[in-house]
Amino acid sequence: MEEEILIVENICKSFVVEKSLSSKIKRYFINEKPESVTALNNVSFTVKKGEILGILGESGSGKSTLAKVLMGIYKADSGSAKLFGIDICNASNKEKVTLQKNMQMVFQDPFGSLDPRMNVRQILSEPLKIHNITPEEGTETFLEHSLEEVGLSKYALNKYPSEFSGGQRQRIGICRALILNPKLIIADEAVSALDVSVQAQILELLVELKEKRGLSMIFISHDVAVVRQISDRIILLYHGDLVEELPADKLLTDAKHEYSKKLLNAALSLREGR
Repeated sequence: MEEEILIVENICKSFVVEKSLSSKIKRYFINEKPESVTALNNVSFTVKKGEILGILGESGSGKSTLAKVLMGIYKADSGSAKLFGIDICNASNKEKVTLQKNMQMVFQDPFGSLDPRMNVRQILSEPLKIHNITPEEGTETFLEHSLEEVGLSKYALNKYPSEFSGGQRQRIGICRALILNPKLIIADEAVSALDVSVQAQILELLVELKEKRGLSMIFISHDVAVVRQISDRIILLYHGDLVEELPADKLLTDAKHEYSKKLLNAALSLREGR
C-alpha cells in the first residue's frame, strides 16, 4: 500500500457570527452563546505519497478553511491532521518548523500574495533566512536555478511583482513554495484568477514539478474540469461536509451524492453552452 503522508481525521471548524455591537452587548448580559456557522464538519481524508488530491466544491463549501487549518492559520475546534506523524493541530514550536518545511502553500491571488515592496530575490530568500538555510552552491546560484525550474530567467531576481504578468507572478509564488523543498503542496484556487491559456500552462507546470520532485499535492478548486484534469483522486465538500470521494477518472460516471450530480450537471451544461 502507498504511504499516506497526511492523515486528516474528523476536523471540525466553526466561526462566531456577530451581527452588531448591540447584539453582542445584549448577549453578554443575558449570558447567551453567540451564533456560529459551521465551516467544516468531521472532515476525514488521506493524501498518499506522490498523489494529487483534488478538493472540489462551490464557494462557501469549506475548501479554503480546510487549507488554512492544515497550514496552521486557523486552529481546528476538534479532530486531528497528521503530516508524517506530526499533529498539525497540536504541534509544538519545534514541530511547526518541521511542518513548515514539509508543507507549503500556493495562494489564489498572484497579485496579493507577493509583497510589492520586495523584489523577487528578497521574496525567495526570505524562507531560507527564516529557516537558516544556506544552499551548498550559494544562494544566488540556487535562486537562479529555482527560477529556471518554474520557467523564469535569472533576470527576474532584481524585478518587483508589479513588473510581471499574473501568470509570471504565480510562477514566482510556486517557486517560493518550493524553495524549502517541501513534500506536500497545497494549491488553493491557484489558477482561478488567471486567463484560460495561462491556467493550462500553470497546471502543466504543477504536474511537471510533481513528477520531477515526487511531490504530493492538495489541489483546491470550484472548477470541475480543472480538478478532474490534474487530480488522481477527488473529494467533494458541501457546506462543510465531505459528501463524496472517488478516483478522478470516475468523477463523471460514478458520482452518487445528489449534490455531486447537480454540480457536475451544472458544469457540463455551462461547458456545452446551454
